[in-house]
Amino acid sequence: MVRTDPYRPEESYHECMDCHNRVAGNEESGPCPECGGPLQNLAVSRE
Repeated sequence: MVRTDPYRPEESYHECMDCHNRVAGNEESGPCPECGGPLQNLAVSRE
């Protein structure tokens, strides 16, 4: 049985700060592919 650690996802997710499009990827992403806005890693606290 293989267990996956839910606190260490295999892919990280980024969300566009302008259009809220979500993008999956392991490396640091550039601008949003939909609108060109800045992406923020969802694993980072927004506070």
